[in-house]
Amino acid sequence: MDNNIYYNPEKYGLTTVAEIDYSDGCYQFDIRIVWQDRNGKLWTARDSGCSCPSPFENDSLHTLEKYSYRAVRSEALAEAKRTYGYNGDDVSKFIEQLPR
Repeated sequence: MDNNIYYNPEKYGLTTVAEIDYSDGCYQFDIRIVWQDRNGKLWTARDSGCSCPSPFENDSLHTLEKYSYRAVRSEALAEAKRTYGYNGDDVSKFIEQLPR
């Protein structure tokens, strides 16, 4: 996990800005994360799976997406509606953390 971008973003010159896990946490994950690089550019990625793989274990700087406030916010709002029993407060907090 030493080279995992999720657990060690600083090794990639990244700082975590916002993060949310849309899963119910029962031996699974569905994470959207936003990072900022040393130049101030924003990047994002989403990964999901069961408890076997580590989040973002196959990701690197080359697989990250350019960040779009509108797209990430829309996704969060859609997930809040779609996911049964998901805490809307978590989505609100996540959206508040998103850079504009």
